[in-house]
Amino acid sequence: MSMVKVLNNITDLKNYKMFNLISFYLKNKEQVCIGITGAGGAGKTTLAINLVNYFGVDNSLAIDLDDYLISREERGKLGLTGYQPEANNLILAREQILELKKGNEIKKPVYDHSTGKRERFEIVIPKPIMIFEGVTTLYDELDDVYDLSIFLDALEETQIKSRIERDVNIRSYTIDEALELYKNLKPYYAKYIEPTKKKANIIGEVGADYVIHIKV
Repeated sequence: MSMVKVLNNITDLKNYKMFNLISFYLKNKEQVCIGITGAGGAGKTTLAINLVNYFGVDNSLAIDLDDYLISREERGKLGLTGYQPEANNLILAREQILELKKGNEIKKPVYDHSTGKRERFEIVIPKPIMIFEGVTTLYDELDDVYDLSIFLDALEETQIKSRIERDVNIRSYTIDEALELYKNLKPYYAKYIEPTKKKANIIGEVGADYVIHIKV
């Protein structure tokens, strides 16, 4: 989703219900770890960015768990999609989240969706509010590391619209490739991601207007 929409969303009072609810969960905590998950195109990254804008960059950070994907070439050889646990280095992700919670900096991989490779590493310094977002957020390997977890449940039309905008404009896919990827991933979403909804503290339904409506 474009940065313009991200910045517009932060001023949308209807979305402040989500931010205020999260603030209530965080009350009187010196450190908190938030996990955000849901389907591709549901708005996980947008919500994470909005939360950092809301709480401030001095107090918060956001990490995309896609950075722990193995390379696209390797996934192809193994016949894996990014939604499958084995396609992600979840052991490293868990280790690094726990290190951040201990107050230690980490050297985090950075995955490039355009090349399908882990291109570099970056130093991440822990902050009081740490947000982790991605499809694997509430998989069994990671589901116990968060103080608060959020599942974004998006309409199919919202997922498709968002995927096209993101995959075509940011990840250099063609429209046909973006739509084919969405179609191919649907059964994996049903098997691996949708069942994690029951683990979430907050469920937000994302409409075609990208506004999050609190369900639970």
